[in-house]
Amino acid sequence: MTIIVPFRTYPYRGTKAVIRTPEGCKIWQAARATSAAPTFFKRIKIGRKQEYIDGGMGCNNPSEVVLDEAKVLFGDRPIGCLVSIGAGQPEVIGIKKPGFFQQFIPTDVINALKDTATDCNTTHQATSGRFANLPNTYFRLNVEQGMQGIKLSEWEKLSIVEAHTAQYLGDRDVGEKLVLLVNSITMARGQLSIEQLSMEESLLLI
Repeated sequence: MTIIVPFRTYPYRGTKAVIRTPEGCKIWQAARATSAAPTFFKRIKIGRKQEYIDGGMGCNNPSEVVLDEAKVLFGDRPIGCLVSIGAGQPEVIGIKKPGFFQQFIPTDVINALKDTATDCNTTHQATSGRFANLPNTYFRLNVEQGMQGIKLSEWEKLSIVEAHTAQYLGDRDVGEKLVLLVNSITMARGQLSIEQLSMEESLLLI
């Protein structure tokens, strides 16, 4: 079972039962935990020797988690906009059949890595539905083509990533979206408070 652990630098005032930030956690430990992708870096033990791994294993698109946190901290404030930046379409995260060294990695971890991109898109669809009645409030930027064959470990191909990102940003439709996004940030006029947004979602689910 995947348990999401937020590493907060602020007190949590919510009543929802959540796993809290380990006491005495240092900044470098939080950084190690959030970058501990199993195929690249080891897990890290923090606090009472609890092991932590990269949040991408169960929450690669944190949009919903961010909204939940914002509701606790700024529930009565109007929401201007939410911007989600992706790493490419589902095929962008390429994971080959486990090699010799990867055979020592638990099968469930390998499967979880394969599901990472699907998790991103599923969360995007859910978040998009939540903002369906609030135009120009939720924006998702995600390169659509060109990076499907680039694996997480291929850092030397960053120039290719940059080129495809520039091409994506040069698209006319994306350009129009960016104009709306900038306007939403610079001239924020929230239509609903974050708390009301959650109530609207509840009504839609009835």
